Amino acid sequence: MGPLDIGHVIKVQGDTLDVQIGVESLEMEANGKRYRVGRLGTYATVPVSSGLLIGYVTGVTHHGELEPRPNPGAPRKISMTVQLLGTVRGQRFQRGVDEYPTLGDVVRLGTDADFALIFGTFDEIAREAGGYPRSFSMGRFAVDTDFDVRCLGRDFFTKHVAVMGNSGSGKSVTTAKILYEALKLPFTQVVMFDMHGEYSAAFSDDAGNPQANVSYLSDRNLILPYWMLRYEEFEQVFLDTSDPLNCNAQRVFLRQAFERLKRAAAEELELTREYNVDTPVYYSIEQLKLYAENMNQARYVLGTQNYAFTRLAYRTLPPAEQEKLLLAQRMEFNQGNPEGEVPHATFNGRLLGLVNQLETRLNDRRYDFLLRPFEQARRNPDLSMYFRGGMRPGDLSMSVSAVIRQLLGRVSPRRNLTIIDLSGLPFDVVDITVATLTRALFEFNFWSPPEARQPVLLCFEEAHNYLPRTAREGRKMFAREAVEKVAKEGRKYGVAAMIVSQRPSEISETVLSQCNTMVLMRMNNPDDQQYASRVVSDQFRSLIDLLPSMRPGEGFIIGDSVMMPMRTLIDPPPRLPRSANVDFFRVWSQGAAESAVEQIVDRWWRQDRSAVNLEKPQDWGFEGTLPSLDEGALANLDEQALAEPLSLPANSPLARDGASGMSGAASRGPGNGADAAGGESTEGQFVETEDSAAEREQRPLSVAQRKLAQLAALLSGKKSE
Repeated sequence: MGPLDIGHVIKVQGDTLDVQIGVESLEMEANGKRYRVGRLGTYATVPVSSGLLIGYVTGVTHHGELEPRPNPGAPRKISMTVQLLGTVRGQRFQRGVDEYPTLGDVVRLGTDADFALIFGTFDEIAREAGGYPRSFSMGRFAVDTDFDVRCLGRDFFTKHVAVMGNSGSGKSVTTAKILYEALKLPFTQVVMFDMHGEYSAAFSDDAGNPQANVSYLSDRNLILPYWMLRYEEFEQVFLDTSDPLNCNAQRVFLRQAFERLKRAAAEELELTREYNVDTPVYYSIEQLKLYAENMNQARYVLGTQNYAFTRLAYRTLPPAEQEKLLLAQRMEFNQGNPEGEVPHATFNGRLLGLVNQLETRLNDRRYDFLLRPFEQARRNPDLSMYFRGGMRPGDLSMSVSAVIRQLLGRVSPRRNLTIIDLSGLPFDVVDITVATLTRALFEFNFWSPPEARQPVLLCFEEAHNYLPRTAREGRKMFAREAVEKVAKEGRKYGVAAMIVSQRPSEISETVLSQCNTMVLMRMNNPDDQQYASRVVSDQFRSLIDLLPSMRPGEGFIIGDSVMMPMRTLIDPPPRLPRSANVDFFRVWSQGAAESAVEQIVDRWWRQDRSAVNLEKPQDWGFEGTLPSLDEGALANLDEQALAEPLSLPANSPLARDGASGMSGAASRGPGNGADAAGGESTEGQFVETEDSAAEREQRPLSVAQRKLAQLAALLSGKKSE
């Protein structure tokens, strides 16, 4: 046997070999380095006439029984399973095998010399061409950390990516690493859907402000105009399904209403022949609510097409004029039957649920990003000029272009990464938000001339939440439909998807099956392992069995972007996402910083996560433990005191940034930028909008807000005036 020979082939089945180990010792030395023979995750080589086969050790076993004695010694009949990966020909490695070994062929130990040849081949392929890099670094080769694992950028992003692993396996850090490498290029464009608000920390400066090339959109400044929703999406949010008998009437009404309400914008844009209920042009949702209230009470004069309005002058108007009145103002109908009025056969009394749903959502601040774009635009300098009062429907319809422009970073200065923080949005509209924005970006590239297409990567973090494998009862999966379209057709139009999930078994199989590159990290759940094995290539399924033993931050990179499956120690990016687990025992042992309970409750009331998503916790102005309050101090918080003006300590949380929430203006959150045009901001500093001062003068604080402010002042040891 040669110095590197370790055994012989005893079985060949497809791309898998069984090898009988024939060396006395399971430790060998080559070129001054010691190797373990048959260790899982190591490599082996098989010489054939056309070159050298490279294989991966996926299993080791022994045959026969050990000797029955206290120290039986090592078993002598040992075999290992080797998964063939590729062939070395003429000092170049290529994937795939076209000449298989036969029984008895020699098997040799894979050494650094073999790795150097493989990585050298990849380096040659990935060498810069045309003045731009073709690859990026992911980390170090786990078998030998002297080698840098790189991925071919074109194959990695063009053919979609999946990053999968248990919670705590390093999935979020790996995702941040991939994006960090992509952002090194000047014209990269990435849109990330961040489910838990983790990634602002990874792309912010030390003060918690987003980097210059990053846009951060949260529930406070994200704008998704409701007129961008398709009819079915709007229906799912606003249809009242509590009474099935009324659902059909509500559907019929919405279709008729959209056709009428969108006509004004369609006429201005010369789309009267092309527009339909799904065309994303402006209409007034307040007008829709008004129309629904009118039609819920609508009655006809018996034997005519005229509505039975209370005012007789309105009854004689032509039907077309009456329809305009129903869209323009609240109308009163005769509710009796003195002159033979009859209720509207389809709508009368059946639209109340729809009206209530509209009113409830309009009064819920969490839906402002969707239903109140004009107010939301005050906190979004990039879009404020596109959402102003007095604009015509056609001009307001052009705001769709502005929303897409911001998502694609085509603002000043240019942004390469747009993080959409979904953590503050109501869960019932997360699916629709992802669907609408994904569809808009796909349609934009679909209709762009090929020479003008700007490739965009859509990163779907915690994707199992909105890309489920099975549909939820009673709900349509709009996000899944949109992302499946990207997965199947996006490659042709420069739209790529990166799917990140801890539960691959719960994700649409259509989406995962289209991901050519996979980063598989520690995965313990048998269902997830089995599911992952079904969506990877047949020759790599044996690697799934190794996933439970992987360390945090370690992953298999599989796909066309690497020469062969690479067990990789992922290099962390310069800044990490906020995804680390809470160390219960450390905190329980050492304690945590005191928090201002009143301030947290106030943010809870306001549904404001801006401070939660800051890179560093804010200094609330309280040092040490909170002082106790006696009954006398609490008694001072009477109604008379609450009615007086406030004078708070400068370092009080309510003085510094709580006032912004009370006045309706926005504090600086990660990624909000300056809230007013030309404004500057620093961490914890309140930035006024253009009308925030006037708003504060005209809008007095509520009793609850004043009580919180007085209490904060007392806790700071200073008495309010």
